[in-house]
Amino acid sequence: MDKIKFGIIGTGRIAQQFLDEAVNNENIEVVGISARNFEKTKEIAKKYSIKRSYETSTEMLANSDIDAVYIATMHPTHYPYTMKSLEAGKHVLCEKPAVLKVSELEKVIKLAKEKRVLFMEAMIVGFNPIYQEIKKIIDDGELGSIVHIESSFGSRSTKIHKHNPKQAGGALYDIGIYNIFLLVDLLGEPTHMNLSMRANKWGVEGSVTGLFEYEGGITGSFYATMDSISGNSAKIIGTNGMVEIPEWSVAKEFTLKKLGEEDKIIKISGDRWLGYESESFVKSIIDGNLESKIMSHTKSISLHRTIDRIKQKLGLKYEELEIEIR
Repeated sequence: MDKIKFGIIGTGRIAQQFLDEAVNNENIEVVGISARNFEKTKEIAKKYSIKRSYETSTEMLANSDIDAVYIATMHPTHYPYTMKSLEAGKHVLCEKPAVLKVSELEKVIKLAKEKRVLFMEAMIVGFNPIYQEIKKIIDDGELGSIVHIESSFGSRSTKIHKHNPKQAGGALYDIGIYNIFLLVDLLGEPTHMNLSMRANKWGVEGSVTGLFEYEGGITGSFYATMDSISGNSAKIIGTNGMVEIPEWSVAKEFTLKKLGEEDKIIKISGDRWLGYESESFVKSIIDGNLESKIMSHTKSISLHRTIDRIKQKLGLKYEELEIEIR
């Protein structure tokens, strides 16, 4: 089959990481790129031997040779760029958070279905082979019934745009979304939530702490931060065993602990980071699927519905956003 031809919107670190790993996928060919700064866009196009750089996304999306678009821009622009790309009939892989409220996501999914193209939110942790192996262990019943999940993720960040309230900055969307995905993916949407946050000097949430409660006394907890030192670890605790995951957001191994047995350390080789999700996205296109099996529309909706509840409880409104679309 012919390669899937990509257009990229964005030139930042994540967009360049996608480009670094795209060269290792024989089914991907990046043929166009656009971003706010045209001079930088031309530099990145030259660096990665991309055929054409565009001053605007409108020009790029008019190119009928482009099959799919990868969106890696500032948070508030993800939704408008996604809708614009879907309207042009392109498959869309959009960085998290794909939207800033679930009502936007519902419009995205509706349009993707109407255009008969694939939309997928790029939730990197869900595509890691280590995470998929852990899910298999859980599904096979090796841990018994899951009773508690906990995760911690974050570090001090001095990047101003990550704390900019006009760019939906703060720990919730930048870091917390990964923790929340873990809980929602494995336990579902909580019945009750206990939450707290610490505002930082920029007026956004420097950290968010949450305790999710489910029927039957099942719980999940998380700590997400951008203004303190935190571990990057997770535990999935069951009635018959547990899984410990060091560096869980980019995990290469985990420890399986079971009653009466020696601990097992399970590892994977390779370090593909964004490569796993882009490979899955392209495979879905090739297979003719209009929805990802790993990051389905339903999972994205559950994730963002939960985040909307968190924002409401914490009083986070993300108003007066700066949205520049080119």
